[in-house]
This record gives sequence, structure tokens and C-alpha cells, in this order.
Amino acid sequence: MNLKRKINYGIMALCIVIAIFALAQMGWTAGFIWAAAAILIGLIHLAFPEGKDILQMKQELPEFSHKMGLPDGTATELALLNEEGEDLAIWDIYGKNGIVIGRDTGENSVTVDLGNTVYAGMIDVEHAVLNFFNGAWYIEDISEKNGVSIKKSDGKKYKISYGKSCRLEPEDMIFLGPTRLQIR
Repeated sequence: MNLKRKINYGIMALCIVIAIFALAQMGWTAGFIWAAAAILIGLIHLAFPEGKDILQMKQELPEFSHKMGLPDGTATELALLNEEGEDLAIWDIYGKNGIVIGRDTGENSVTVDLGNTVYAGMIDVEHAVLNFFNGAWYIEDISEKNGVSIKKSDGKKYKISYGKSCRLEPEDMIFLGPTRLQIR
């Protein structure tokens, strides 16, 4: 038996002694939690006899996304694109119900702040809102001045009427003036 294994058995024995002591001193009802914790610690040492700790085990497990289980075609992020179509910024929209797109002036609350973009002057303080409903994202134009357009997968560009909503599909392009966002 190697040294690590002997140490783990010694720790288990010590944990049993602590559990018995806790039950004897505190009584069954008060000492049960402490006794159970001591036994659990001892069992953990026996479960990892080769010295692998829980952090090492976590690194060996496959990575699972918090977005697993979503139906295909559910968008989970919004990307700001430059003229070449490269990402400038990405916002995680998973788990959100509503997102306000605009410019943060300190007096309002926007989720997607486009105040530092090249065409920020064409973005209203509260320009558009994305709402998640019944498994899909919808965009609504709330800007009376500058408007919102959508380029769908068919290649056609559609102007959204003020106060009206439009269902978005992954890869749809959102135009707020010349500023381009893509839902993915």
C-alpha cells in the first residue's frame, strides 16, 4: 500500500473518531450534521486515493454549455459587426427576456450600449428592443427618428415600422442606421 493510500485511511479513521466524538458530546440531533460532515470528508479522501482533487477531476470532465437543451435555431448572442463583417463586440442574450439597444446617457438603462460606435450619432438613446417570447426573439423599433431594418436569410432588407415587432432568426442582420448587429 502506498503512502498516499495510508494517509487517506488515516484521515478516514480520524474522521470517524471526530464523528463519534461529535455525537457523544452534542447528542444525536445536534451532532448528526457534524458527524455526517466528518464521515463525508473521510469518504472523499478514500474516493480520490491517487491524490486527484476535485479541481483536477473537474478539468478532466467534458465541458458542457449552459445553453444545452435549447431548441435548434434559438439565438443566444448578439454581435456588433464592422464593415467587413468581423465581430467588434458580443453580448450574451441567453436567459434574458428583454434587451434595450441604444446609447447609455447615464439617465437611462440600455443592455446593448452603442454609444461608442462610429455611427453613435445615428443611434437613439433607446432605439430598439429585443423581446424573447415563445422560444423566439422579436425586435421592435422604438425610435421615432432613425428606424430599424432587418436583412433576412433570403437576402432582402425589410424596414420595421415604428412600434411594430418582427421575428428574428439566427444570422439575421439588424441595421440601426449603418450600424450592424447580428443575432446568432
